[in-house]
Amino acid sequence: MRDSNIFVVGSGALGCEFLKNFALMGVSCGRKGKLTITDDDVIEKSNLSRQFLFRDWNIGQAKSTVAATAASAINSSLHIDALQNRACPETEHVFNDAFWEGLDAVINALDNVNARMYMDMRCLYFQKPLLESGTLGPKCNTQMVIPHLTENYGASRDPPEKQAPMCTVHSFPHNIDHCLTWARSEFEGLLEKTPNEVNSFMSNPAEYAAAMRKAGDAQARELLERVRECLDKERCYKFEDCIAWARLKFEDYFSNRVKQLTFTFPEDAATSTGAPFWSAPKRFPHPVQFSAVDSSHIQFILAASILRAVSFGIPIPDWAKNMGNLADIVSKVAVPEFEPKSGVKIETDEKATNLSSASVDDAAVIEDLLTKLEACAKKLPSGFQMKPIQFEKVSHDDTNFHMDLIAGLANMRARNYGIQEVDKLKAKFIAGRIIPAIATTTAMATGLVCLELYKVLAGDHPVEDYRNTFANLALPMFSMAEPVPPKEMKHQDLRWTVWDRWSIKGNITVAELLKWLSDKGLTAYSVSCGTSLLYNTMFPRHRDRLKRKMVDVAQEVAKVDVPAYRKHFDVVVACEDDDGNDIDIPLISIYFR
Repeated sequence: MRDSNIFVVGSGALGCEFLKNFALMGVSCGRKGKLTITDDDVIEKSNLSRQFLFRDWNIGQAKSTVAATAASAINSSLHIDALQNRACPETEHVFNDAFWEGLDAVINALDNVNARMYMDMRCLYFQKPLLESGTLGPKCNTQMVIPHLTENYGASRDPPEKQAPMCTVHSFPHNIDHCLTWARSEFEGLLEKTPNEVNSFMSNPAEYAAAMRKAGDAQARELLERVRECLDKERCYKFEDCIAWARLKFEDYFSNRVKQLTFTFPEDAATSTGAPFWSAPKRFPHPVQFSAVDSSHIQFILAASILRAVSFGIPIPDWAKNMGNLADIVSKVAVPEFEPKSGVKIETDEKATNLSSASVDDAAVIEDLLTKLEACAKKLPSGFQMKPIQFEKVSHDDTNFHMDLIAGLANMRARNYGIQEVDKLKAKFIAGRIIPAIATTTAMATGLVCLELYKVLAGDHPVEDYRNTFANLALPMFSMAEPVPPKEMKHQDLRWTVWDRWSIKGNITVAELLKWLSDKGLTAYSVSCGTSLLYNTMFPRHRDRLKRKMVDVAQEVAKVDVPAYRKHFDVVVACEDDDGNDIDIPLISIYFR
């Protein structure tokens, strides 16, 4: 325990709790022991409520450094090394072979699946124990990933969350979650995706046009229409233009679209079977009449106009946040009268495919739009670029108007459909899918992992001694079970699992690799390195490579760059048995140095 080398990835709520526990347990406090923690994040104000090693004067500082200093204050014998590197393929020169080979265990304190999958892959490769845990509100889980004893983290995945059908979100919402999903989608489309498309076009118009022509589909046409609309009809030059844009968006979203929907599907409309179209859970909508004296309407205009100005790089005047001035200017915006159109297709079935544009010649429309865009580009100043705005779900700046616009969009839409509106804080939790962290849950998850760490570091424990846990403190419910063993594959006298990696020592040739496998009763027909094919029996020219060294072929064909600290490279070999059945064999590492 005292002389163990532990790698902790992440220093948020879980990471802080792990470091505190390790300091109290005496982990890595011996002469040979070392605890390495890495995290590329910095401390923010909201972290202080659940990440207990941080204080308000640490805001803006590196999480890993502050956490390591606090843990050392608890136990001065703790040998800890704090890094600010993200654990990912780009930092494998930092966390290199020698680093991994010297580890006794890896502790994940991560908050996203992609990072967990990467760490799982590295632990599999270097055959290191991985102690995994996670929390979600009152729920927590722990998983022990022990080399050759248990399945790996990526062997099983939770089913994806069920999402509302797009037709429900776009036209038939019946709860506030639907309204907020729609609001976030519109926010991203207007303020992030469209400005990004504009910038792509302005950066290299010729290359962008070529890409759109090559795509030649309805999606490309829609992108071009958005870019043209943004740079032509909806282009803003001064802040008053942004106010007018926001007012017209209000009319479009909450009045015109509803009028079109109820024109296409009147309140007494029926389905093909004769049942009422507007039956539960559908709600019959009503347009919202804009009023300059309604504070929620003016708040929407304020948020939308300010963010529009930011995206166009327009200075925001001092009077902009004065509701009285804003109301006066908005009331002068000319709003065209809307007339519903016949024949407009509105999707009502999530299983249906929208074919409304199938009869349109996309290529001709794309060509016309590109011509018009070129004309728009000539009117723009040299080097014109927009500023895409990415929604910050956990922003600590309440003056950035992100949540004001999201909440405004959602609540006005909820008003259309008679749905209960929500305040900005609740909208933030739902739209950002934020579930508040609970300190008790974090303490339980880390405590359970630390109990298992005693077993891991002691070694020689059978799989029956380890425990995976799932708990829900809200019920309460606790479930502990033995980890699932890895799936075993067999061929003749050979046995292997996902944990195995076959090694060959020596600077062998391609032919020698095939012979090495043949001696095991395996016929190799394809050898790959990365995404490149080094050898395949189907290609006669590949026979010239049989007498060449594997490393030379890998460097020439796959452009493999083996760093000085690495003594081997890896190949994937496709094999079959005597009956022609494919055999999925382990990764092969060739130690050529």
